[in-house]
Amino acid sequence: MEGCVLVRYGEIALKSDQTRKWWNKTLLENMKDCLEKNNISYSSITVVLGRLIVYTENTRKASIALKNVFGITSLSPAIKMEADFEKIKEKSLELSQDKGKKFRVSARRITKDFSMNSNEVNEVLGAYLKEKLDLEVSLLNYDFEMGVEFLEGYAYLFTERIEAYGGLPLGVQGEAICLVSSGIDSPVAAWLLMKRGCKVDLMHFKITEEGYQKYLKIKENLQKFSYGHEIKDYIIDGVPYLSTTKQKLCEKGKEKWVCIFCKRRFLKEAERVCKEKGYLAIITGENLGQVASQTLKNLTVLDSTVKIPVLRPVLTYDKNEIVEMARTINTYQISKEKEPKCPFTPNYPMTAGSIEELESIERMLWE
Repeated sequence: MEGCVLVRYGEIALKSDQTRKWWNKTLLENMKDCLEKNNISYSSITVVLGRLIVYTENTRKASIALKNVFGITSLSPAIKMEADFEKIKEKSLELSQDKGKKFRVSARRITKDFSMNSNEVNEVLGAYLKEKLDLEVSLLNYDFEMGVEFLEGYAYLFTERIEAYGGLPLGVQGEAICLVSSGIDSPVAAWLLMKRGCKVDLMHFKITEEGYQKYLKIKENLQKFSYGHEIKDYIIDGVPYLSTTKQKLCEKGKEKWVCIFCKRRFLKEAERVCKEKGYLAIITGENLGQVASQTLKNLTVLDSTVKIPVLRPVLTYDKNEIVEMARTINTYQISKEKEPKCPFTPNYPMTAGSIEELESIERMLWE
Protein backbone atom coordinates (compact mmCIF):
# COMPACT_ATOMS: atom_id res chain seq x y z
CA MET A 1 0.00 0.00 0.00
CA GLU A 2 1.11 3.54 -0.78
CA GLY A 3 -0.07 6.92 0.39
CA CYS A 4 -1.05 9.27 -2.41
CA VAL A 5 -3.28 12.17 -3.43
CA LEU A 6 -5.83 11.72 -6.21
CA VAL A 7 -5.96 14.98 -8.16
CA ARG A 8 -8.94 15.58 -10.45
CA TYR A 9 -9.26 18.24 -13.12
CA GLY A 10 -12.16 19.57 -15.18
CA GLU A 11 -11.81 21.66 -18.34
CA ILE A 12 -8.48 20.13 -19.34
CA ALA A 13 -10.27 16.88 -20.20
CA LEU A 14 -12.41 18.69 -22.80
CA LYS A 15 -9.50 19.89 -24.91
CA SER A 16 -7.82 18.38 -27.96
CA ASP A 17 -5.00 15.88 -27.43
CA GLN A 18 -2.32 18.47 -28.16
CA THR A 19 -3.81 21.11 -25.86
CA ARG A 20 -4.51 18.57 -23.14
CA LYS A 21 -0.88 17.40 -23.14
CA TRP A 22 0.36 21.00 -22.91
CA TRP A 23 -2.06 21.94 -20.14
CA ASN A 24 -1.37 18.72 -18.21
CA LYS A 25 2.35 19.46 -18.37
CA THR A 26 1.77 23.01 -17.12
CA LEU A 27 -0.48 21.80 -14.31
CA LEU A 28 2.11 19.19 -13.33
CA GLU A 29 4.86 21.82 -13.13
CA ASN A 30 2.64 24.14 -11.07
CA MET A 31 1.85 21.29 -8.67
CA LYS A 32 5.56 20.55 -8.23
CA ASP A 33 6.17 24.24 -7.49
CA CYS A 34 3.39 24.16 -4.89
CA LEU A 35 4.74 21.06 -3.13
CA GLU A 36 8.29 22.40 -3.08
CA LYS A 37 7.28 25.83 -1.74
CA ASN A 38 5.26 24.17 1.01
CA ASN A 39 8.14 21.83 1.91
CA ILE A 40 6.15 18.69 1.09
CA SER A 41 8.23 15.74 -0.04
CA TYR A 42 6.91 13.39 -2.72
CA SER A 43 8.37 10.49 -4.65
CA SER A 44 6.58 11.01 -7.97
CA ILE A 45 3.56 12.42 -9.79
CA THR A 46 1.91 10.37 -12.51
CA VAL A 47 -0.70 11.35 -15.10
CA VAL A 48 -3.23 8.59 -15.76
CA LEU A 49 -6.61 8.87 -17.53
CA GLY A 50 -7.97 12.12 -16.14
CA ARG A 51 -6.08 11.89 -12.85
CA LEU A 52 -2.79 13.16 -11.53
CA ILE A 53 -1.56 11.01 -8.66
CA VAL A 54 0.92 12.42 -6.17
CA TYR A 55 2.80 9.82 -4.16
CA THR A 56 3.61 11.23 -0.74
CA GLU A 57 3.45 10.30 2.94
CA ASN A 58 1.98 13.73 3.74
CA THR A 59 -1.29 13.17 1.92
CA ARG A 60 -3.41 15.53 3.99
CA LYS A 61 -0.93 18.39 3.97
CA ALA A 62 -0.33 17.94 0.25
CA SER A 63 -4.06 18.00 -0.49
CA ILE A 64 -4.59 21.25 1.42
CA ALA A 65 -1.66 22.92 -0.35
CA LEU A 66 -2.60 21.69 -3.83
CA LYS A 67 -6.14 23.00 -3.40
CA ASN A 68 -4.78 26.45 -4.38
CA VAL A 69 -3.35 25.25 -7.71
CA PHE A 70 -5.64 26.40 -10.51
CA GLY A 71 -6.87 23.71 -12.90
CA ILE A 72 -7.64 21.25 -10.09
CA THR A 73 -11.33 20.61 -9.29
CA SER A 74 -10.98 18.27 -6.30
CA LEU A 75 -8.47 16.17 -4.36
CA SER A 76 -8.58 13.12 -2.12
CA PRO A 77 -5.90 11.91 0.28
CA ALA A 78 -5.88 8.21 -0.66
CA ILE A 79 -4.29 4.80 -0.29
CA LYS A 80 -3.20 2.84 -3.35
CA MET A 81 -3.55 -0.91 -2.99
CA GLU A 82 -4.00 -4.13 -4.90
CA ALA A 83 -7.47 -4.44 -6.44
CA ASP A 84 -8.38 -7.46 -4.32
CA PHE A 85 -11.94 -7.08 -3.05
CA GLU A 86 -11.41 -8.88 0.28
CA LYS A 87 -8.44 -6.63 1.03
CA ILE A 88 -10.44 -3.61 -0.06
CA LYS A 89 -13.17 -4.55 2.42
CA GLU A 90 -10.66 -4.89 5.26
CA LYS A 91 -8.99 -1.56 4.50
CA SER A 92 -12.33 0.20 4.04
CA LEU A 93 -13.40 -1.09 7.46
CA GLU A 94 -10.25 0.39 8.99
CA LEU A 95 -10.66 3.74 7.23
CA SER A 96 -14.33 4.03 8.21
CA GLN A 97 -13.72 3.82 11.95
CA ASP A 98 -14.99 6.84 13.91
CA LYS A 99 -16.03 8.79 10.82
CA GLY A 100 -19.70 9.13 11.80
CA LYS A 101 -22.88 7.08 11.62
CA LYS A 102 -24.23 7.98 8.18
CA PHE A 103 -22.22 7.05 5.11
CA ARG A 104 -22.27 6.13 1.48
CA VAL A 105 -19.94 4.17 -0.79
CA SER A 106 -18.88 5.77 -4.08
CA ALA A 107 -17.07 3.40 -6.42
CA ARG A 108 -15.85 4.23 -9.89
CA ARG A 109 -14.10 2.03 -12.44
CA ILE A 110 -11.94 4.45 -14.41
CA THR A 111 -10.53 1.43 -16.23
CA LYS A 112 -12.77 -1.60 -16.58
CA ASP A 113 -10.31 -4.32 -15.52
CA PHE A 114 -11.99 -4.99 -12.14
CA SER A 115 -14.55 -7.81 -12.28
CA MET A 116 -17.35 -6.08 -10.32
CA ASN A 117 -19.05 -3.02 -11.73
CA SER A 118 -19.43 0.20 -9.71
CA ASN A 119 -22.98 -0.51 -8.51
CA GLU A 120 -22.02 -3.97 -7.31
CA VAL A 121 -19.09 -2.55 -5.33
CA ASN A 122 -21.35 0.09 -3.81
CA GLU A 123 -23.94 -2.47 -2.72
CA VAL A 124 -21.62 -5.19 -1.41
CA LEU A 125 -19.10 -2.90 0.29
CA GLY A 126 -21.90 -0.72 1.70
CA ALA A 127 -23.69 -3.74 3.19
CA TYR A 128 -20.41 -5.00 4.68
CA LEU A 129 -19.57 -1.68 6.39
CA LYS A 130 -23.14 -1.20 7.57
CA GLU A 131 -23.14 -4.60 9.28
CA LYS A 132 -19.64 -4.42 10.75
CA LEU A 133 -19.87 -0.88 12.12
CA ASP A 134 -23.62 -0.57 12.68
CA LEU A 135 -23.86 2.34 10.24
CA GLU A 136 -26.73 3.90 8.32
CA VAL A 137 -26.57 4.31 4.54
CA SER A 138 -27.51 7.80 3.38
CA LEU A 139 -26.82 8.79 -0.22
CA LEU A 140 -27.40 12.52 0.29
CA ASN A 141 -27.09 13.43 3.96
CA TYR A 142 -23.98 11.50 5.02
CA ASP A 143 -21.17 12.04 7.53
CA PHE A 144 -18.53 10.48 5.33
CA GLU A 145 -18.02 8.91 1.93
CA MET A 146 -16.08 5.71 1.43
CA GLY A 147 -14.60 6.25 -2.02
CA VAL A 148 -13.01 3.60 -4.22
CA GLU A 149 -11.54 4.31 -7.64
CA PHE A 150 -10.24 1.46 -9.81
CA LEU A 151 -7.43 2.34 -12.16
CA GLU A 152 -5.12 0.06 -14.14
CA GLY A 153 -5.23 -2.90 -11.77
CA TYR A 154 -5.15 -0.90 -8.52
CA ALA A 155 -7.72 0.44 -6.11
CA TYR A 156 -7.49 3.90 -4.57
CA LEU A 157 -9.37 4.26 -1.28
CA PHE A 158 -10.33 7.56 0.33
CA THR A 159 -12.84 9.07 2.76
CA GLU A 160 -12.47 12.74 1.87
CA ARG A 161 -13.01 14.84 -1.23
CA ILE A 162 -11.55 18.34 -0.96
CA GLU A 163 -13.07 20.83 -3.39
CA ALA A 164 -10.57 23.05 -5.23
CA TYR A 165 -11.04 26.17 -7.37
CA GLY A 166 -11.00 24.65 -10.86
CA GLY A 167 -10.18 27.00 -13.70
CA LEU A 168 -7.19 26.60 -16.02
CA PRO A 169 -3.54 25.91 -15.19
CA LEU A 170 -1.71 29.15 -14.49
CA GLY A 171 0.37 30.11 -17.52
CA VAL A 172 -1.67 28.71 -20.41
CA GLN A 173 -3.27 32.07 -21.27
CA GLY A 174 -0.29 34.42 -21.32
CA GLU A 175 0.64 37.30 -19.01
CA ALA A 176 -1.24 40.41 -17.92
CA ILE A 177 -0.70 43.23 -15.47
CA CYS A 178 -3.31 44.10 -12.83
CA LEU A 179 -3.80 47.53 -11.30
CA VAL A 180 -4.12 46.72 -7.60
CA SER A 181 -5.07 49.20 -4.91
CA SER A 182 -5.54 48.43 -1.23
CA GLY A 183 -9.28 47.94 -1.74
CA ILE A 184 -11.53 44.90 -2.03
CA ASP A 185 -12.17 44.61 -5.77
CA SER A 186 -8.80 44.70 -7.54
CA PRO A 187 -7.24 41.70 -5.68
CA VAL A 188 -10.31 39.66 -6.67
CA ALA A 189 -9.90 40.80 -10.28
CA ALA A 190 -6.28 39.59 -10.27
CA TRP A 191 -7.33 36.26 -8.72
CA LEU A 192 -10.06 35.67 -11.31
CA LEU A 193 -7.66 36.15 -14.23
CA MET A 194 -5.14 33.86 -12.54
CA LYS A 195 -7.93 31.29 -12.26
CA ARG A 196 -8.44 31.50 -16.02
CA GLY A 197 -4.80 30.65 -16.69
CA CYS A 198 -3.12 34.08 -16.81
CA LYS A 199 0.18 34.83 -15.16
CA VAL A 200 -0.58 38.10 -13.39
CA ASP A 201 1.87 40.75 -12.23
CA LEU A 202 0.79 43.81 -10.25
CA MET A 203 1.03 47.58 -10.43
CA HIS A 204 0.27 49.78 -7.41
CA PHE A 205 -0.31 53.53 -7.49
CA LYS A 206 1.15 54.57 -4.14
CA ILE A 207 -0.68 57.45 -2.49
CA THR A 208 -0.39 56.67 1.26
CA GLU A 209 2.10 54.55 3.18
CA GLU A 210 -0.76 52.75 4.92
CA GLY A 211 -2.32 51.82 1.59
CA TYR A 212 1.04 50.61 0.30
CA GLN A 213 1.56 48.34 3.32
CA LYS A 214 -1.89 46.85 2.75
CA TYR A 215 -1.00 46.29 -0.89
CA LEU A 216 2.14 44.35 0.12
CA LYS A 217 0.01 42.02 2.28
CA ILE A 218 -2.43 41.55 -0.62
CA LYS A 219 0.42 40.67 -2.96
CA GLU A 220 1.69 38.08 -0.47
CA ASN A 221 -1.76 36.48 -0.34
CA LEU A 222 -2.15 36.39 -4.11
CA GLN A 223 1.24 34.66 -4.39
CA LYS A 224 -0.31 31.69 -2.54
CA PHE A 225 -2.37 31.05 -5.69
CA SER A 226 0.37 31.84 -8.20
CA TYR A 227 2.21 28.52 -8.29
CA GLY A 228 4.36 28.37 -11.38
CA HIS A 229 4.88 32.14 -11.43
CA GLU A 230 6.59 34.52 -9.03
CA ILE A 231 4.53 37.72 -8.98
CA LYS A 232 6.43 40.85 -9.96
CA ASP A 233 5.18 44.30 -9.05
CA TYR A 234 5.59 47.85 -10.29
CA ILE A 235 5.16 50.67 -7.77
CA ILE A 236 4.25 54.12 -9.07
CA ASP A 237 4.46 57.14 -6.75
CA GLY A 238 1.13 58.81 -7.46
CA VAL A 239 1.50 61.82 -5.16
CA PRO A 240 3.57 64.15 -7.39
CA TYR A 241 1.29 63.72 -10.39
CA LEU A 242 -1.94 64.00 -8.39
CA SER A 243 -0.78 67.03 -6.42
CA THR A 244 0.07 68.94 -9.59
CA THR A 245 -2.96 67.73 -11.54
CA LYS A 246 -5.48 68.48 -8.79
CA GLN A 247 -4.08 71.97 -8.35
CA LYS A 248 -4.35 72.70 -12.09
CA LEU A 249 -7.85 71.21 -12.30
CA CYS A 250 -9.02 73.32 -9.35
CA GLU A 251 -7.59 76.45 -10.97
CA LYS A 252 -9.62 75.70 -14.11
CA GLY A 253 -12.80 74.85 -12.16
CA LYS A 254 -12.56 71.16 -13.17
CA GLU A 255 -11.84 69.53 -9.80
CA LYS A 256 -14.53 66.87 -10.35
CA TRP A 257 -12.28 65.35 -13.05
CA VAL A 258 -9.49 64.38 -10.60
CA CYS A 259 -10.48 60.67 -10.33
CA ILE A 260 -10.66 60.24 -14.10
CA PHE A 261 -7.24 61.86 -14.56
CA CYS A 262 -5.87 59.65 -11.79
CA LYS A 263 -7.15 56.44 -13.39
CA ARG A 264 -6.08 57.64 -16.82
CA ARG A 265 -2.51 58.13 -15.57
CA PHE A 266 -2.57 54.72 -13.92
CA LEU A 267 -3.68 53.10 -17.19
CA LYS A 268 -1.04 55.00 -19.18
CA GLU A 269 1.68 53.78 -16.80
CA ALA A 270 0.40 50.21 -17.17
CA GLU A 271 0.30 50.57 -20.95
CA ARG A 272 3.92 51.72 -20.94
CA VAL A 273 5.00 48.66 -18.92
CA CYS A 274 2.93 46.35 -21.12
CA LYS A 275 4.73 47.58 -24.22
CA GLU A 276 8.15 47.33 -22.54
CA LYS A 277 7.64 43.87 -20.98
CA GLY A 278 5.24 42.21 -23.41
CA TYR A 279 2.09 41.92 -21.28
CA LEU A 280 -1.02 41.21 -23.34
CA ALA A 281 -3.63 43.09 -21.28
CA ILE A 282 -4.35 45.37 -18.34
CA ILE A 283 -6.65 44.10 -15.56
CA THR A 284 -8.63 46.40 -13.28
CA GLY A 285 -11.06 45.88 -10.42
CA GLU A 286 -13.66 48.29 -11.73
CA ASN A 287 -17.27 47.32 -11.08
CA LEU A 288 -20.02 48.92 -13.16
CA GLY A 289 -21.83 51.67 -11.25
CA GLN A 290 -20.22 50.91 -7.89
CA VAL A 291 -18.71 54.37 -7.47
CA ALA A 292 -19.03 57.62 -9.37
CA SER A 293 -15.95 57.10 -11.51
CA GLN A 294 -17.09 53.64 -12.65
CA THR A 295 -20.09 54.56 -14.77
CA LEU A 296 -20.25 53.15 -18.28
CA LYS A 297 -19.56 56.57 -19.76
CA ASN A 298 -16.46 57.06 -17.62
CA LEU A 299 -15.15 53.57 -18.38
CA THR A 300 -15.57 54.31 -22.09
CA VAL A 301 -13.57 57.50 -21.66
CA LEU A 302 -10.80 55.65 -19.81
CA ASP A 303 -10.60 52.89 -22.42
CA SER A 304 -10.06 55.49 -25.12
CA THR A 305 -6.81 56.62 -23.50
CA VAL A 306 -4.89 53.34 -24.04
CA LYS A 307 -4.42 50.90 -26.92
CA ILE A 308 -3.94 47.80 -24.74
CA PRO A 309 -7.03 45.66 -23.94
CA VAL A 310 -8.47 46.46 -20.50
CA LEU A 311 -10.07 43.46 -18.77
CA ARG A 312 -12.56 43.99 -15.92
CA PRO A 313 -13.45 40.55 -14.52
CA VAL A 314 -15.56 41.85 -11.61
CA LEU A 315 -17.48 44.32 -13.79
CA THR A 316 -20.89 42.62 -13.41
CA TYR A 317 -20.67 41.11 -9.92
CA ASP A 318 -22.75 42.41 -7.01
CA LYS A 319 -20.64 43.82 -4.19
CA ASN A 320 -21.56 40.99 -1.83
CA GLU A 321 -20.34 38.47 -4.43
CA ILE A 322 -17.00 40.27 -4.68
CA VAL A 323 -16.73 40.37 -0.88
CA GLU A 324 -17.31 36.62 -0.69
CA MET A 325 -14.51 36.00 -3.18
CA ALA A 326 -12.25 38.39 -1.25
CA ARG A 327 -12.98 36.38 1.90
CA THR A 328 -12.16 33.17 0.03
CA ILE A 329 -8.71 34.43 -0.95
CA ASN A 330 -8.13 36.05 2.46
CA THR A 331 -7.73 39.60 1.20
CA TYR A 332 -10.98 41.02 2.60
CA GLN A 333 -9.73 41.68 6.13
CA ILE A 334 -6.56 43.26 4.75
CA SER A 335 -8.58 45.61 2.54
CA LYS A 336 -10.82 46.55 5.49
CA GLU A 337 -7.88 47.71 7.63
CA LYS A 338 -8.04 51.44 8.28
CA GLU A 339 -6.07 53.85 6.15
CA PRO A 340 -6.36 57.60 5.48
CA LYS A 341 -8.86 58.65 2.86
CA CYS A 342 -7.29 59.59 -0.46
CA PRO A 343 -6.52 63.33 -0.07
CA PHE A 344 -7.09 63.99 -3.76
CA THR A 345 -10.69 62.74 -4.08
CA PRO A 346 -13.09 65.61 -4.96
CA ASN A 347 -16.36 66.10 -3.12
CA TYR A 348 -18.36 65.69 -6.32
CA PRO A 349 -16.52 63.46 -8.82
CA MET A 350 -17.40 63.36 -12.50
CA THR A 351 -19.97 60.62 -13.31
CA ALA A 352 -20.56 61.15 -17.03
CA GLY A 353 -17.41 62.34 -18.74
CA SER A 354 -16.79 62.42 -22.46
CA ILE A 355 -13.70 61.80 -24.54
CA GLU A 356 -14.00 65.21 -26.18
CA GLU A 357 -14.18 67.04 -22.83
CA LEU A 358 -11.25 65.03 -21.42
CA GLU A 359 -9.10 66.00 -24.38
CA SER A 360 -10.21 69.63 -24.11
CA ILE A 361 -9.37 69.79 -20.40
CA GLU A 362 -5.99 68.22 -21.02
CA ARG A 363 -5.11 70.83 -23.61
CA MET A 364 -6.32 73.51 -21.20
CA LEU A 365 -4.13 72.21 -18.35
CA TRP A 366 -0.86 72.08 -20.21
CA GLU A 367 -1.23 74.99 -22.62
